[in-house]
Amino acid sequence: MTNVTFIIIEKSYLIRKGLTSVIEKIPTTQIVQQFETAEELNASINSDVDFIICSPDQVVSLSKEFKQNAQLISLTAKSSKISAKINWAEHIYLEDTQKQIIKKLNDLIGNKTQKDSVSELPEEISKREADILKNIALGYSNKEIADKLFISTHTVVTHRKNITRKLGIKTVPGLTIYAILNKLIDINDSGQLT
Repeated sequence: MTNVTFIIIEKSYLIRKGLTSVIEKIPTTQIVQQFETAEELNASINSDVDFIICSPDQVVSLSKEFKQNAQLISLTAKSSKISAKINWAEHIYLEDTQKQIIKKLNDLIGNKTQKDSVSELPEEISKREADILKNIALGYSNKEIADKLFISTHTVVTHRKNITRKLGIKTVPGLTIYAILNKLIDINDSGQLT
């Protein structure tokens, strides 16, 4: 699994280092670089980053390329006004606890990972087959899946046969493992898994 990358833009050395130490506690994350100003980042050659954490006043100076390629996370005091013109992915407040910051970033990383995994589905599995596979992995019967997706039971059975043939996996536990590994379902969603 590739690391989720961050760039921090913050004038305060202490805040940069503190935020870095919190982010480094999250598995599969990496701080690519730290800058005091957006101008320093614009002058660098590295534009391949997942998230940029910066104060709202710094984002104005950020190059268009960085704004388009990375998700922006604001770093500000709760009392500060944040422009609604910027499409912020999240807000980290200076008053947030370590636990709050980690939760916010984990949620963002989870969302990004889910989006990436949907686009990385094997080409041979259609979107509808992926929906059916997800429901199979969650333990639904053919009839329940049919009712849930507004299709006939016969269509569900046909899709199941196609999924089994394409993946070469014949058992429900095998399909469940495949669904978890390919992030069709989250292991925490397994309240219905048996």
